[in-house]
Amino acid sequence: MKQNMSKKTISDLTRNLLLLLVLLISVNKIHAQAIWNNTSFVHRNGQQIHNGQNTPINLDGVNIGSWLMWEGLMWGGGLISEKDIINKMTSIVGPTAFNNFRDSVYKNYITRADIKKISQECYNVVRIPFNHNLLEDDANPYVYKQQGWAILDSVLDWCEDYNVYAVLDMHAAPGGQATHFIADPDSIDLWNSPVNKNRTIQLWKAIANRYKNRGIIASYDLLNEPNIWWWPDLVNLYSSIITEIRTVDSNHMIMLEGNNYAQDFSMYTSLPDPNMCFQFHYYTFFFSAPNIPAWTALSNSLNVPIWCGEWGEDTLGGMQNKLTTILRNPANKISGQAFWTWKTVTVGFQNPHSLNVNNHPDWNNSMLWATYNTPTVTAVQMQNGINNFIVNMKLQNCVVDTGVFNMLNLCSATGIQNIETLKSLNVYPNPFTTSINIEGKLENEYYELLNLTGQIIWKGKQINTQNFSSLSDGLYFLKIYNGNASQTTKLIKN
Repeated sequence: MKQNMSKKTISDLTRNLLLLLVLLISVNKIHAQAIWNNTSFVHRNGQQIHNGQNTPINLDGVNIGSWLMWEGLMWGGGLISEKDIINKMTSIVGPTAFNNFRDSVYKNYITRADIKKISQECYNVVRIPFNHNLLEDDANPYVYKQQGWAILDSVLDWCEDYNVYAVLDMHAAPGGQATHFIADPDSIDLWNSPVNKNRTIQLWKAIANRYKNRGIIASYDLLNEPNIWWWPDLVNLYSSIITEIRTVDSNHMIMLEGNNYAQDFSMYTSLPDPNMCFQFHYYTFFFSAPNIPAWTALSNSLNVPIWCGEWGEDTLGGMQNKLTTILRNPANKISGQAFWTWKTVTVGFQNPHSLNVNNHPDWNNSMLWATYNTPTVTAVQMQNGINNFIVNMKLQNCVVDTGVFNMLNLCSATGIQNIETLKSLNVYPNPFTTSINIEGKLENEYYELLNLTGQIIWKGKQINTQNFSSLSDGLYFLKIYNGNASQTTKLIKN
């Protein structure tokens, strides 16, 4: 009997040590991230965004800009578009070398490692800006490129692997939805070309048809920062796109950005689709006083969520103030934010970003020449700049801006915005055997108990009366929701 007791003691000790080891490993790998499947989808529920389990969530994350849609400013140059970069670089290194460069950017600028890192920082969404030419060449309209689909398929796979929602953002429509470099405009823009309008509509239909059953996609963002003087044209185009999307996809939420670069929503007095969200962008260098009260009023009057799809481009202190007093202020009813941007080339005058790509002298001169035609660069110098740029853009070679990471600091907030209202809660016992008790319970709480794989094994409002004795021993995560606040607690079943 003594020998049997000894074996039991050793067995219990071994089990507890294994549980502790799992807990220690999981601290760095498991976060309050996207909860998704391919049969239920992120959607609008009144003024809130809900996940597929109909739980209110905020979408908090980053843009992965200048990967599938290029901007000279993010690459160390000036206010030049993707077409400018393509034409200038091709004129120096030739089409073959340029095509190799483009493919290398697609392969290396954002990789699985980036999405893993984004997940580890407790972001639950990435906004993916893409140029229409990723999927469709202007010289060959309505024929969609397999290479482009493969790139989008891959990043969605990575998002699934690391539980990060995706917002697909058409950053440049055929012809361009604005005249500035951020829309990669043509001489005949989107608004003055019936062909380009139809191409935009049909491209969105193709996207929706391909991804209609992928629950990791939180939303389709139809046009980035449109700008047109005759706003009914924008409303009509949005309506046409939505109509075509809904012929193939009734699942996904749609995001509509306002006119005047995602600032003006005054043309809307009703919702063009029941499953939608309005998206604004918050830059004080561009608009001295973004109209937050008007956007909150829009949310209140139309009973619809509002989301900040881009913000940043300020001093660290300025961004911290915006984040604290505006974007995470519950009174403004903003359903999360995506910081601009994850990566950028380091130049002296730029504001802080998350990751900095080292700016090799030959790359720096190449971008300066592409913008200002000076200094002169040779093909050898530009190719050397390209080679260094491709190496430096990889995640492991980027320089982390700890100020930005600490400012966003989603891990300490369990991956969701302000949790002050939940800090007084006490979850006990831990480890538990049969029951879980909440001390300091609030009136409108909702609970989810998840296993190590992120599967919800129980959910409801009355947890203190539940019997969990049938659960296997191991590590679990209890998510507690109250309005826009959330708290995640690690529990051991023993």
